[in-house]
Amino acid sequence: MHGEEYTYIHGNDVYSIQSLLAAFSIKQENTIYKDTPNDVVRWPFSASNFFETVSTGDIPLNEAEQFLEGDDKREAEKINAEIKNYKDTGTTIANQNRIKTLRTQKKELISKAMLRRGSAPVALVYKTFMEINDSAAVEKKIPQFKHTAWPYRSQMPYFTAGLEDFAQAVSRGEETAITGGPCFFGEYEVDMIWTLKDGSQRIFDFTTRRKNSGELVSQEAEFTKKNAEAVADVSFQSHKTLLTTEEYDSILYLFELAQATNSCLTIPIVDASYEKYLDAMLAPLSEEIRTRAHIRFREIARPIIALYRELFEALKKKYPGIKCAMMTGEDTELLNLYYEKRTPFVEKPSSRRIISGIKEKIESVKDYITLPALPFYLWGIKNVLEVDYLGETDSFWKCRKMHKGQMNLSALLYPIKISADGWRSIFSTELKYKEYIAKEAYGTR
Repeated sequence: MHGEEYTYIHGNDVYSIQSLLAAFSIKQENTIYKDTPNDVVRWPFSASNFFETVSTGDIPLNEAEQFLEGDDKREAEKINAEIKNYKDTGTTIANQNRIKTLRTQKKELISKAMLRRGSAPVALVYKTFMEINDSAAVEKKIPQFKHTAWPYRSQMPYFTAGLEDFAQAVSRGEETAITGGPCFFGEYEVDMIWTLKDGSQRIFDFTTRRKNSGELVSQEAEFTKKNAEAVADVSFQSHKTLLTTEEYDSILYLFELAQATNSCLTIPIVDASYEKYLDAMLAPLSEEIRTRAHIRFREIARPIIALYRELFEALKKKYPGIKCAMMTGEDTELLNLYYEKRTPFVEKPSSRRIISGIKEKIESVKDYITLPALPFYLWGIKNVLEVDYLGETDSFWKCRKMHKGQMNLSALLYPIKISADGWRSIFSTELKYKEYIAKEAYGTR
């Protein structure tokens, strides 16, 4: 389940660095991508339409702070904390004067940091804070990246935030962790079937809330509310018997980068989050129907979890010595520890503005926002790099805000490869285009 729904420009078209530069009427030679290989600038990816261009030599001071990294970022955060302290202790003339002085110091800090970067060429930015990079730019920010053997590593664009901070923690020998991993399953892989008392059925795709059959009906949650009295049963049909190459790669990436940076790693499998959405969705139905639906969901979830568990164990053997944990809805001890440790952050008054969405999704949203902090919850590791799908941009940013001052969360996000249908990602496409990988091919990527 991704943090956002995909939106395509021009109907079924997708984005690329090349198409974005053309849309902004910017010549490639005037950007940070002037030496980027054609494979990268033409790499297609799906994303919501929140792109802009920035020149690091011409960023307004009130926007530039988000681009600070390393010592500059830490100094700005120290100033911000002092300003907040003076605000919290009450409004006095002395406090106001000190706040003005601190704000002047911060402006000077940001101005000097931007000047050191010089009259930088234009860069593409996604959702105001994720800079789009090629592999060479990533290697400059985190040198260990060059030692990873990722499929398509030098051909993909990357969406980055705070990589220098993570790299500096690695170089200082501090404890670091990598986190991320797959969605539980993709579109078209699990059907959710409503059987009505008149014998008719309504079939929805459980991942996207879009219906697979031809008849137009509402989303499953809305359908349940409107037709609760007519529902006789809820069941599932799973079409998933193998992992896709993107699901395989999403776990392989973590092990490769954990080995390169001498980091721990965590992999959350989000079946518990799907079940929370199911809980809320089925609330209008009778207890008998809900109980049967839960049992059936666990029945189709169990073999999918087994696929991930088998891959996880295979990679643990291939990368010995890496401290790692995979957390599923079946791992009660880890799950309870995760819920316990995240509680103070979820219940903060400031978190109410972050945890939002439709009623049925609220509990799942809490998971998606806090899961990037899993190494912090499980092991107390404060330097964490999320390596995940581009669709997790919002959850990363919200998690970073929720844990500010407690942990340092950075991101290296990547686009899901476009499937053989030519326009949808492997996650989003139909079964015949999914690009499944046989277990015998594990280790050949």
